[in-house]
Amino acid sequence: MRDRRGMTLMEVTLALLLFGMLATFILGVIDSVLGLWQSGERRGRGDLVFAAASERLRSDLGALHTGPDGWLVVDTWEALPEAEGRPAWRLPRLRFLADGGGLPADDPSGRAAVEIAWVFVPENVAGSRLTRLVRWARVDGGRGEGFEIDRYMADVQAQGDGLVLLDGVAYGGFVALDMDGVGDEDPTLDLPAGIPVGFPPRLRLEVERVAGSSRLRPPTLDDRLATAGGLQMTLRGTAPLRQPTHVLVDEEWIGISGTFPRLVAARRGERGTLPTGHERGAEVLLPETYSSEHALSGGGRRRR
Repeated sequence: MRDRRGMTLMEVTLALLLFGMLATFILGVIDSVLGLWQSGERRGRGDLVFAAASERLRSDLGALHTGPDGWLVVDTWEALPEAEGRPAWRLPRLRFLADGGGLPADDPSGRAAVEIAWVFVPENVAGSRLTRLVRWARVDGGRGEGFEIDRYMADVQAQGDGLVLLDGVAYGGFVALDMDGVGDEDPTLDLPAGIPVGFPPRLRLEVERVAGSSRLRPPTLDDRLATAGGLQMTLRGTAPLRQPTHVLVDEEWIGISGTFPRLVAARRGERGTLPTGHERGAEVLLPETYSSEHALSGGGRRRR
């Protein structure tokens, strides 16, 4: 009878060990691939949402009324008044007169002038520092009232019936550009009707947005951050797809350096906010940055 030798205990143990190592390696590769796919999907969704808003702005600016009656205003409005220990919260706003012929959805006749307003407004969430980018449009009635009048625009914003194009916006604005793509240091621009001065040839939309899991489950502070003194910020949570230059903790913007999860609070009280203490467990919003540039109708040159 032939001798039939089986595997020894040592050989079985070694085989199981090798199988376990191979399984761990394969699972690690799968997890990495899934993580990259999910990150790309999240980034892709954010890109698509911003691209849709950007395309709408391109269409609006392409219909800018450049005749003598045309006007354009880039300014800010007071979303929250100054209070003790807190400066006023001012948000960007863009308003202009457009040719209805280029905006059939707003003027089916194609013969009227259409007033357009793009405004950052606070979200209706208690304690939130996030905003929405909202668009309003109205056919110019020529009755001495319109979007260029601050009081009238404030009433329109209070009604809250505009078209929401972006939500979860932590920071953003509009920048007028010259032919070389250089922005003016002054964030405000007021070009009323009836003046021979032309419009800027291009305008840039800048947005820092928090959405998806970055908003639902944001990283948190692993330890208290004092008003002054300690600069180290250790975070708990998922790393962002791209590390921003600024983070929002409660109502304070902080300029950061370092690498997630160990950051350095290099600049406190940025963007018109005040340095303040933050407790352990405070949510840290890390927005993603988007921007797009748009040519104005006729390169911004006024028609006589």
